[in-house]
Amino acid sequence: MSSHTPKQKNFNEEKRTINIALAGNPNVGKSVIFNQLTGLSQTIGNWPGKTVERMEGYLEFLGYHFNIVDLPGIYSLSTYTLEEIVSREYIVSEDVDIIINVIDVTNLDRNLFLTFQLIELGVPLILAFNQMDILRKRNRDLDFQKIEKLIHLPALPVVAVHGTGVHELLEKAIEMLVAKDSKSKSKTDPNIKSLTSFGKEIEEKIDILVKDLEKNYDPREKSPYPKRFLAIKLLENDEEIYDLVNNNQETNFLSNVEVQRNALEDLHGEDITTIISSEIYTNIQSLTDKIIINKPIKKKKVKNYADIFDHLTTHSIWGYVILIMVLLGIYLFTFSVGDFLGGLIDELFTAWSEQIYLNYNEDNILVNIFWDGGFGGLIGAIGGVLVYVIPFFITIEILQDSGYLPRAAFLMDRAMHAMGVHGKTVITMVLGFGCNVPACAGCRIMETEREKKISIALTSLVPCAAVMTVVLGLVGRHVGLEWVLILFLINFLVIFLVGRILNKTMPGTCTELIMEMHAYRTPNYKVIFKQTWIRTKEFVYKALPIIIILGIVLEILFILNLLEPVNFILSPITVIWLGLPALTGVFLIYGILRKELTLVLLAILAENLGLTIAQLLSPIQMITFSLVSMLYVPCFATIIIIAKQTNWKYALQISILEISIALLIGGIVNFSFFLFVIF
Repeated sequence: MSSHTPKQKNFNEEKRTINIALAGNPNVGKSVIFNQLTGLSQTIGNWPGKTVERMEGYLEFLGYHFNIVDLPGIYSLSTYTLEEIVSREYIVSEDVDIIINVIDVTNLDRNLFLTFQLIELGVPLILAFNQMDILRKRNRDLDFQKIEKLIHLPALPVVAVHGTGVHELLEKAIEMLVAKDSKSKSKTDPNIKSLTSFGKEIEEKIDILVKDLEKNYDPREKSPYPKRFLAIKLLENDEEIYDLVNNNQETNFLSNVEVQRNALEDLHGEDITTIISSEIYTNIQSLTDKIIINKPIKKKKVKNYADIFDHLTTHSIWGYVILIMVLLGIYLFTFSVGDFLGGLIDELFTAWSEQIYLNYNEDNILVNIFWDGGFGGLIGAIGGVLVYVIPFFITIEILQDSGYLPRAAFLMDRAMHAMGVHGKTVITMVLGFGCNVPACAGCRIMETEREKKISIALTSLVPCAAVMTVVLGLVGRHVGLEWVLILFLINFLVIFLVGRILNKTMPGTCTELIMEMHAYRTPNYKVIFKQTWIRTKEFVYKALPIIIILGIVLEILFILNLLEPVNFILSPITVIWLGLPALTGVFLIYGILRKELTLVLLAILAENLGLTIAQLLSPIQMITFSLVSMLYVPCFATIIIIAKQTNWKYALQISILEISIALLIGGIVNFSFFLFVIF
């Protein structure tokens, strides 16, 4: 999709384009509304100069063209995270006409905290109260007439998963902008009254700072923020606002800000953030007391199955039992479907290859390059990766939409904090045993860039199904299963140590896990399949072409016999340091495309030499080769996904780190065995 259409000076011009941003807390249904509105007309990218993901889509409705942006989930308009900075800057920009604030009515107080701050900004706002069906099942309702009377903003009931009330939001947006255009109002009404009435002392300090701003600084010249909002954020010691005011004023009054803040903190005996937040929540409580309708309960109801399951899935014992069963279920489903479809695709490719070789000769260079290299790479990516990606994302979306995923993260949160990440990382790590590609892609659910990067690093170290094929095919078959267990123990120890190191060295700290645990509900499969395709198409459009090109390049190198020099160049590492045969250098390179290729190539070479694998490699060489395969850089498809989730610099850093770890530990194992034999 093209970038945002410039804002219309007159709303009734011929194009009639409306730019809308969806704002709200994480997991309130913004993405569901976004998908309901835009369908497949979506693009995924990053905000300019930022690593935060940007979701955009568009639709035509009632003769208007709507550009929709799904903003990152945030809890406030502070600037503690990059997501909050991106969202706040966009909300007040000229790129958006209407903000739709999506509110989860099952967590009304927390959600309204952001709403109150949005009102302070004075931006055109529509309130979408989502999950009204769940609230009504709890014998509660909202008085929408009273909401609009008290807040002076349009408020609509919504059930996003069923599409109820979603298009009414667009109708209300049209109505608001047409009315605004007819009155020739500016985007922001400077006379808008704040919904938040702070205590007398706080209001006095805000008035003092507002007057200082009026004397020394006109925020409307270079900033879209209202003076009252600037004053509140200056009191809260907001660094972004501090820099903005400091760079655009003639007279320095920031020292007076500190005086007013200190006076409030001394008076209340709390830090300023706690004081302001407490005042906002007092106002929220006053509002909710007036708008919530409690319906009489005729008779006491027995706990339903959802309540019972909710208790079990967060239980200190049964919760972990259910978590293990769920993870095993995901694993079995993903790889039962993937193995079945992958097997069919491999059989088809084999049959097609026989016909191609019969008609065009197996030694034909063009056949080798374009069929074996190009089309073979495509089939390998589809049959070896995509068939696992799709069922994986389906299961993740079901867990997310049903409400189980936050509970699983809650159970594992304390254990995962030792490695600098939240409990949600355990989901992606377990799925990494099947395939690192969808597992690393799933790390986008992390709240901060730091946590996402650490999660990706840990998940990429998990041995995938292809690595297991190598380990079991070599060590398990020829050395013994006890050595397989030792290799996995080493792998898990490496994951833990890398997590500890990244947690200590990467700037920042792991924030506390904050996740909304909405009630269990029946997943909406229409939404699930849409979201699955949105997640999958990034791999289809971006990773597949690169894999095809890589397959062609590797085939050309093989035809030109340019891989032998590679063996010679790598021999100081493979032969001297790792104690492996020189030919394994090429095999390890092929393993970047697909790890199981290393075992296949070893078997083919042994057969051509009239040997068995056990005769080609000694037991210690099998152990070393398998250990290096487990730890060194994941497949190329995973590297691409890491780059898309973060950037190519970080993907390169991860690759170098894992190669270094693999070579270091592989060499230690080799020389330890050598010394053991001698002494």
